[in-house]
Amino acid sequence: MTGPVDEGEALDAYSQAVSSAAERVGPAVVKVELRRGGGSGVIFDSSGRILTNEHVVRGRVQVQVTLADGRRLPAVVVGADPRLDIAVLRVAAKNLPVAELHSGPLKVGQLVVAIGNPYGLSWTVTAGVVSALGRELPIGDGLALRDLIQTDVPINPGNSGGPLVDAQGRVIGITTAIIPFARGVGFAVPVSSVLAALARFDEMRHRDGRTLGIVAAAAEGGVLVLEVEPDSPAERASLRAQDVIVALDGHEVGSAAQIAEALRSVPPGRTVEIGFLRQGRRGKTTVVL
Repeated sequence: MTGPVDEGEALDAYSQAVSSAAERVGPAVVKVELRRGGGSGVIFDSSGRILTNEHVVRGRVQVQVTLADGRRLPAVVVGADPRLDIAVLRVAAKNLPVAELHSGPLKVGQLVVAIGNPYGLSWTVTAGVVSALGRELPIGDGLALRDLIQTDVPINPGNSGGPLVDAQGRVIGITTAIIPFARGVGFAVPVSSVLAALARFDEMRHRDGRTLGIVAAAAEGGVLVLEVEPDSPAERASLRAQDVIVALDGHEVGSAAQIAEALRSVPPGRTVEIGFLRQGRRGKTTVVL
């Protein structure tokens, strides 16, 4: 026969579960900094990709992020979907701490933990439960976020874009919003929706950069090179990560899609002159497609 549960032991078990989950994901949580306001994010792969909310970075191509170890790095927005309120940032850093994304089934009542920067207070941990699943939240202009996780975890300004994790420290959602003036009602985009968005972003990235062999994103004044694929036309032309492509054959460019469109009609073996900026200095190189 099972005896009564000691209240102290139950509290200790709950506290241990929360602290363990926070310790596992905490190093991968970042602060997204803007001139006015900001939000949170979470690193999900070691090459420097970060998940956050689309509304946190709306209208931006570059932001600053602060890592859990205190480093401040520039980040570029490489994908965004306002229909899901999901955006992906990228920083030029390797071997970063990474949070695990988990799209498995959820249960109403299960323990969840949120980590973020509410009101600019860095790395705050809050805990609660999954209150409901499959919720819908109107966001204006006839649009609504769908299939959301509802939770009683406090989600305040600055928390947006941070991870909602389970007791094992796995990311199950990206916190997205609160109902104004409500108490104890928060929402998160489930990882299943996040993974679908990532697949679309990756498809667009490969389509836009395949001709030169680069991963790139729009930036102020041109197109920022995030990665150069080995043995690609870009590498053979000595382009580097962090170069900003500003022109093709003397014509200004402003997006990876614009580069792809311009190169689509260029026959294989043809050379194209690329104008670029490197550490503020203008340069030119010739690419053989």
